[in-house]
Amino acid sequence: MTELQRQPVALVTGAAGGIGTALCDDLAAHGYVVVAADLGGAAPASAKHAVELDLRSGDSCRAAVAAAVEQAGTVDLLVNNAGINARGATETMPEEVWHDVVEINLNGTFRMCQAAYPALAKAGGNVVNMASTGGLVAIAGSAMYGVTKAAVIQLTKILSLEWAGARIRVNAVAPTIVPSAMTADVLDNEKYMTAKLASIPLGRVVLPEEVAAAVRWLASPDAAMVTGHTVCVDGGVSVL
Repeated sequence: MTELQRQPVALVTGAAGGIGTALCDDLAAHGYVVVAADLGGAAPASAKHAVELDLRSGDSCRAAVAAAVEQAGTVDLLVNNAGINARGATETMPEEVWHDVVEINLNGTFRMCQAAYPALAKAGGNVVNMASTGGLVAIAGSAMYGVTKAAVIQLTKILSLEWAGARIRVNAVAPTIVPSAMTADVLDNEKYMTAKLASIPLGRVVLPEEVAAAVRWLASPDAAMVTGHTVCVDGGVSVL
């Protein structure tokens, strides 16, 4: 099989979660060889390979990329999907909780981008970072998550400039609330969800499959001249 004929390889972090599973399923269905990266090496059935990843460790990030290259031959697409949240009033939030969210959402994204750069630069690849509308609009009670996602959006812009010479495109996707383990604590909260849906012009949550479709488009040849951008999959939240 020639370089032009081979299947592209996608490395997806946080692959065992709800959005991660949707990402792996969608990319696999559209011709990617999927390498799932998560704690303990957990992976959805659609992933052809699985690697263990702890985003808090630069060594683990580099080892995960090396394992992906060893198993699949290369990495053409890095999807930085893994993330955590912690809701609560900022004035009473323990400092260690703040550090945990920053360590995973921002520092982990940086580590994976840095670790994947050599593989992505070989043939010109793609990075798609998972941002959030919380990084674009202020959401009370979610300061840590919003700040880290705003930083991910800025990191996306900067890397798109720095890595354009290596033919690496770097973009982000910013969904509003998606049914997942991360949002399970509020999905059954009628008061919270009434207010949340009222803030979404299209009036509903985002499906994981809709997030996956946006990620796939950004990585596709159809988006060959798109870099440094954040695509909002948010029903209009960010235009208010």
